[in-house]
Amino acid sequence: MLGSPYLRRPAVMRRFLFVPILLASFAVVALLVALGPEPEAQEFEPALTEVQVQSVRLDAERVVVTVDGTARPARRTAVAAQVAGEIVWAASSLRAGTQVEEESPLFRIRETRYAQAAAEARSRLAEAELRVLRERAAAELARAEWERTGAEPDPMALGIPQLTAAEEGAAAARAALETAETDLRNTEVRAPHAGLVASRSAEAGEWVTPGQRLLELFSLDVFEVRVSLPDAALSLVDLPFRESGGRMPPARVTATLGPPDAEVRWTWEGRLARMEGEMDPATRFIPAVIEVARPYQTTPDGRPPLVAGMFVQVEIEGKEFPEVATVPASAFRADGTVLVVDAEDRVRVREVDAFWPAGETAVLVRSGLAAGERLVVSPPSLVAEGMRVRIAGSPEAAPSGGGASGSP
Repeated sequence: MLGSPYLRRPAVMRRFLFVPILLASFAVVALLVALGPEPEAQEFEPALTEVQVQSVRLDAERVVVTVDGTARPARRTAVAAQVAGEIVWAASSLRAGTQVEEESPLFRIRETRYAQAAAEARSRLAEAELRVLRERAAAELARAEWERTGAEPDPMALGIPQLTAAEEGAAAARAALETAETDLRNTEVRAPHAGLVASRSAEAGEWVTPGQRLLELFSLDVFEVRVSLPDAALSLVDLPFRESGGRMPPARVTATLGPPDAEVRWTWEGRLARMEGEMDPATRFIPAVIEVARPYQTTPDGRPPLVAGMFVQVEIEGKEFPEVATVPASAFRADGTVLVVDAEDRVRVREVDAFWPAGETAVLVRSGLAAGERLVVSPPSLVAEGMRVRIAGSPEAAPSGGGASGSP
């Protein structure tokens, strides 16, 4: 009975009814979708890139050319012996680093033979002058006798050649005396100018010869700082060509002294005195000289002297340029352009004329920007002309996110 076909018929009928029911369900769903309300179209608003901007200001700016150099005395003098002899005296305080005054005695050379030579020269001069007097008196007497006779005088009889020879001899004796007295004076070596002793190479008891160096002295009235100016700076500075009436631009010389955790900056006022040498074709730099007057002068703040060999930084005052913008170095892209944001918050790429640094973090720009424009101080890596951006700190609501996309 369990295997009768009459008992399996309801299951077969249910299987065949499933397909029509499923199709009817799809039909109902399709009808509901067709008759239902259409969904509202939603516009996709991409996330805007946020940028920081600053307003462009155009002001008159003076260029400052900053270079490094080393201080050195403007004048170094090698003091040498002018006569030969034994050094019998030397100034006791005459050592490297000692300051001396002009005409102060430094060394004395034994003067005995030079004093004798001067005395002999005076004696020979006296004899020569006495001879001149005799020949002049004889010539006057001979002229008077010839005038009484009325005959044509003979030069030899008048004593003219004899008087001329006597006068030449006196002149030679006078020159010999001057030489002898000069040698006598030179036995005492004096400082040719005020300055600082750089080195000493002679002591008392030594024998010296003419031209032998005794010490080296450098002046303290003016120090020099030799620097190298890039060729780009030549058009930005009033070059000190005196023959063309050029002025000497002021310069500030700065030395940083002390340990790293307690550095102190000291400054001296100077001027760009002259250009020196010729431009190096490999580096495109030209040497120049900065002069600093009275480098050892003390000041109330305890400023130390500008010592020879000190490494310094020099700021040379350049020309003043009107209508110049100071642009942060971070605002420049790799190709040298900058970005500005227009009134519709869209990015515009600008080519500018950046011609000189303004400190360590900014650059001077003399064309390409207008006053009041919004300059992007930190350009995004992906940007396109006309791309909309969001200004940092703007009250406008914008979806968060970092997509650098938008429609121009």
